[in-house]
Amino acid sequence: MTGTSSPQDHAPGTRPDDPGDIPGERPAALDRLDVLTGTWEMEARFEAGYFGPGSPAITGRGGRTTFNWLEGRFFLTQRFVNEHPAAPSGIAIIGPGTDPGTFTQHYYDSRGVARTYQMTLDGREWKIWREAPGFWQRYTGAISDDGTTITGAWDGSPDGREWKHDFGLTYIKTGSVA
Repeated sequence: MTGTSSPQDHAPGTRPDDPGDIPGERPAALDRLDVLTGTWEMEARFEAGYFGPGSPAITGRGGRTTFNWLEGRFFLTQRFVNEHPAAPSGIAIIGPGTDPGTFTQHYYDSRGVARTYQMTLDGREWKIWREAPGFWQRYTGAISDDGTTITGAWDGSPDGREWKHDFGLTYIKTGSVA
């Protein structure tokens, strides 16, 4: 590199030769994601018959998820670990969406699945969804007034018209992230 300045001498998006994808400033809507930061225990609820005819209803804790900001606070990482062998562990990266006030979540899990979801977090309602041929999904979670519990459920649809409850998923906050 030639010259007397280094990359850290410039604010993002301020150099004339910066690529066009470097934002000039951080979107204020990202602050809404602060409610997610920390460590959470996950509790899943499956209706009777979910795991085959005659299988009982199951409610149990057996997973953890942690939300942390990457340096710069443009992207929130979610790392999740599940103890049940049928449930995947993985990582998601959440950042600004294409529409103002929305977010995009890039999801990757231990099964080799990679998906892109859309997301909103308005007030005390968290919504995640994807519209994919043959496998549409959506999650809606209600955040408690004290911000320590998110109670929600996943639904699925083959076509985006007829939805079926998949399973309940509640997050219980167990710690803050520094």
